[in-house]
Amino acid sequence: MRLQRLRLVNFRQHRDTDLEFGPGITGIIGPNGAGKSTLLEAIAWAIYGMEAARGSRDSIRWRRARPRSEVKVELEFGLGAHEYRVVRTLFNAELYLDGAPQPIVTSLSEVSARLARVLGMSHDEFRNTYFTAQRDLAVMAELTPTDRRRFLNRLLGYEKLLLAQKLARERRNEMNGELTGLQQGAPDPAALAAERARRAAQAEEVARQLAAAEEAQAEARAASDQHLPVFRELKEFRERHLALTADRRVTEEQLRQAVELVRRLEGEHAAAAAAQGELERLAPQLEAYAREKTALAELELLARDADTRAQLEAKLDELGRRQEELRTRLEAATAAAAAARAIAERLEATRREWEAAELAYREQDAAWVREKADADATRRSLLEQYHDLETQKERVTAAGPEGACPTCGRRLGDEYHAVLELLRTQLEEVKQNGRYYRSRLDQLQMPPAELVELDLRRHHLAAAVEAGAQELAVAKRSADEAIALEEQRRQLEGRRLQLLAEAAALRTGYDRERHEAVRRAVAELEPAALRAQRLAADAERAPRLAAELRAAEERRAALVEILARLQRELDALQFNEEAFLLAEREMARLERAWQDAEREVAVARTELGAAQGQLREAERREQEAAARAARVAELKGLVRLHNELDRALGDLCTDLNNEIGPEIAALASEFLAVLTDGQYDELILDDEFNATVLEDGEPQPVISGGEEDLRDLVLRLAVSQMIADRAGQPLSLLVLDEIFGSLDEAHRAHVVSLLRGLEARFPQVLLITHVEGVRESLDRVLRVRYEEGTGAATVTEERGPPLVPGGADADVAA
Repeated sequence: MRLQRLRLVNFRQHRDTDLEFGPGITGIIGPNGAGKSTLLEAIAWAIYGMEAARGSRDSIRWRRARPRSEVKVELEFGLGAHEYRVVRTLFNAELYLDGAPQPIVTSLSEVSARLARVLGMSHDEFRNTYFTAQRDLAVMAELTPTDRRRFLNRLLGYEKLLLAQKLARERRNEMNGELTGLQQGAPDPAALAAERARRAAQAEEVARQLAAAEEAQAEARAASDQHLPVFRELKEFRERHLALTADRRVTEEQLRQAVELVRRLEGEHAAAAAAQGELERLAPQLEAYAREKTALAELELLARDADTRAQLEAKLDELGRRQEELRTRLEAATAAAAAARAIAERLEATRREWEAAELAYREQDAAWVREKADADATRRSLLEQYHDLETQKERVTAAGPEGACPTCGRRLGDEYHAVLELLRTQLEEVKQNGRYYRSRLDQLQMPPAELVELDLRRHHLAAAVEAGAQELAVAKRSADEAIALEEQRRQLEGRRLQLLAEAAALRTGYDRERHEAVRRAVAELEPAALRAQRLAADAERAPRLAAELRAAEERRAALVEILARLQRELDALQFNEEAFLLAEREMARLERAWQDAEREVAVARTELGAAQGQLREAERREQEAAARAARVAELKGLVRLHNELDRALGDLCTDLNNEIGPEIAALASEFLAVLTDGQYDELILDDEFNATVLEDGEPQPVISGGEEDLRDLVLRLAVSQMIADRAGQPLSLLVLDEIFGSLDEAHRAHVVSLLRGLEARFPQVLLITHVEGVRESLDRVLRVRYEEGTGAATVTEERGPPLVPGGADADVAA
């Protein structure tokens, strides 16, 4: 694998970083927290996605990026004869092959899966192969023998064999459990066969009973069908007899009602004739009543007109009074409305002046609040920075030259006084800045005089605007009132004219005494008129009653004839009720016999179905027993197979573990010989994976700290080489993260120079460190800094052309 280019956009500390990689040893140098290891995380994230990220998806975006801004990592690398370019964002990914304009895969999961297949490695295998950190070097020396073996099995992927063996054992245990259950509950085949034969005999016997019941049912049906025609004929005679008898009873009732109706109509017709005679005698009184009634109606109309005229005159007096009041109010409202325009113009000028004062006040108030907030935030930041620096200074002073560097954790040694002086200088600078901002905050506690004056002016103008608005509202209400009063005046005048017209249309000449005399005459004649009304109603019924009487007499004669005809038909029918009852009882007996036979057939059929079901159940149990026996035989074979698989996987794990030590020792010996210029030419591992360095064939149980780091380094490189060999990929890339450990300056330079001896195996090496002393020995140096002002990391190349052409200072803003 060959890294060619890496670009980060809004990825953790990096806002926009673009790096190009080449062969040789490239140093990525910068203080802790500047964003060096983030570059390694971005490489793995581009290939494997969120599986390779530290933390959640939300923590990846640069903290000062705008909401919904894009997070992107673009990685270009070579593998074998092909060139790959992967572009990954939080929600999408694209993979390009050999410079093609269109991606070959487009989705988060598909890109990760395709690259894992191309590399032949999972994420853990990829990191264990290409990335080596300081904490990984001495991990084997710190583990117990069992943990060392487990650690190597995990790095080399052998734990998959252990997992397969575990799954095989679990499956074998499941099958053993199933086999035990099948064997314990197995039935007796002979008993099942005997049960099936007994059920078959029962089914045959029930079938014979069903045939006999069906034969008896057929005989009963034939007897019922033979007697049915005779019974039906008798039943028809009986129904005809019952119908004629019912018709005769109805006709007799109708004849009785017709006789009563003739009797009633004869009486009513005689009463109507008497009423006609009495009406002729009352005729003179009725004529006098009609004349007086007409005169009374005319006098009633004149009386109503007299009352209406009096009411109209009272309303006209009230209208005159209201018209005078309206005239006075209308004159006052018209004068007030005339001043509304001048008030509105004066109010508009005052409002514009108030709006200008309000705008000026808000702008100056916002500037004052903003300046005070900025000063307070800066002072708080300086206070936190002062506490951090004071804590570091106390720790360094307490630890002395033997203490650890607060940045990298290394022993200070000769750099102790320089670090202490740097912390004092930084503390003094922070203290001076803090005094300035504290003084500035005291100055900003009270608002400026100009702001206070603007506040008084805007409140004065606001009060003037409110007073003018109230005055204008009063004037507008007066104008509206004048319009309404004028409309009321017109309505009252129209109403007055209407009342005068109504009074002129009323009639005159009403005489109250004549009105009373006519009313008495009508009262005296009214009883005779009421009697005549009742008699007239009875007299008007006389012609209708005569016609109804003739129709009732004709209806009575017709009913007498119908009753005689019905009696003749009954006499001719000669129906015998006793003979019908005998035939009905015989028919009922035959039907019961047929129904009993039908029930016996249904019972026999039900019993036959049950017997056949029991036979099928016996056959099913017999078949299940045979299938259970076959399953037992199958499970026995599978258990034997899984026993053999368990043994084979165990043997394979043992063989592989036995081969790990010699293979790692051989590869580590090659690396060690190159790194030490042949001083140490061999490294061996015992059964517990303890490493021993040989010099001229002699074990060296005690070596220096720097040589221990070299030993751990070659062991880690050997493991990476084995992982790459098993993945089918050459180990052309090596990434070393803070590997110098306790090495002094001379040993650091020696390690770098010795790494050049491995260029045949590792043509591309990325060396991540905060140690400045090694940069002169590197092919390229990429400087990573964190800018407090922008909150982003920047990367610059200290030798050679800038990484991104066109930049004035060759910085790559991240």
